Amino acid sequence: MIKFNRRQVIAAGAATGAFATASPGLAHSVETSGSWTARADMPFPVQEIYPAPFWKNSAAGQTLKPTPFNIIVNAGGLSPDNANNVSDETVWFDPAANEWGYGTPLPTPRHHLMLVNNNGYLFGIGGFARDAGGGWQMRADCWRIGDINGAWTPMSPMPHPQAEAVCQSLGGFIHVVGGRAPSGSRNREWADHIDTDEHWVYDAASDRWRDLAPLPTPRNSTAGAVLNGILFVIGGRTVSDGNSAAVEVYDPLSDRWEKARPMPKAQGGLAAAVLDGKIYVFGGEYFSAGGGGVFADAWEYDPRADQWRAIAPMPRPRHGLGAVAMGNSIYVLGGAAKAGGDETSRAVDAFSIAP
Repeated sequence: MIKFNRRQVIAAGAATGAFATASPGLAHSVETSGSWTARADMPFPVQEIYPAPFWKNSAAGQTLKPTPFNIIVNAGGLSPDNANNVSDETVWFDPAANEWGYGTPLPTPRHHLMLVNNNGYLFGIGGFARDAGGGWQMRADCWRIGDINGAWTPMSPMPHPQAEAVCQSLGGFIHVVGGRAPSGSRNREWADHIDTDEHWVYDAASDRWRDLAPLPTPRNSTAGAVLNGILFVIGGRTVSDGNSAAVEVYDPLSDRWEKARPMPKAQGGLAAAVLDGKIYVFGGEYFSAGGGGVFADAWEYDPRADQWRAIAPMPRPRHGLGAVAMGNSIYVLGGAAKAGGDETSRAVDAFSIAP
């Protein structure tokens, strides 16, 4: 059995602003806890994003001394404010100053670009780009920057296109797990894709990819988290069968997967972050005959007890959002307030654990 131990995440910065009142209780929990505070809006509305922590000063990532992250970075995404509804902008948020800035744009516009901080660099992996016929084509590219204002450098691409996957840094390597992959040569629409169980690891030192133990339950639009050297893949959905509540955990030392307790609800298009030894999961969307909607639900998972409980729900429910822990808060960014591609949001809300 894979065992988990409590550990506080090392992060930096501090959220500021008044505390919001915790919302009423949700199903599956006796009580809820935590509070929400609205922070400065993103520079433009954007959804289908995978933001990550980074530094304003590139030197911070090149020193052997522990240097806390101080900004949250997003690159790309679907945005009605950009040409063809997709962005190439790199933007950053400073939680301490509650302000936004711009970094070096991507080499080309992308949505669902997976960002991950690894060994002092910020990597952007996969995502979708417009093809010559105007369709959205899944890509395998891998880029990185060492400074928020530096150039994006191309690295070895993934073995083949994969998107809407979990992308996390674990043990000095980047893991890309599950998501969608092309079912054939067309690679343009939802119907051209299949859920994949593929699990790739990238070694930045050798600039090479290799495969590891596959994900037990293939699915896309999952949330991912790393805690105590273990990778968690949470929720998601399938191309043919809707949302999933599955939770699976990976141990890199044994290259082995196990199942954990499922989420209380099946949620896809959600986001997760780790704070104070627990995993917090936010939002998502569902589809139905009536068109579907977004989840306000937010959850706390305790890996020691393998238990879920409801926490204060999102004051501004959305899907296709990002979540990044920094200091004593988790920052929930962007997304859309309606299932699908409409009502894209600029919202940034900070979640704090109640004392």
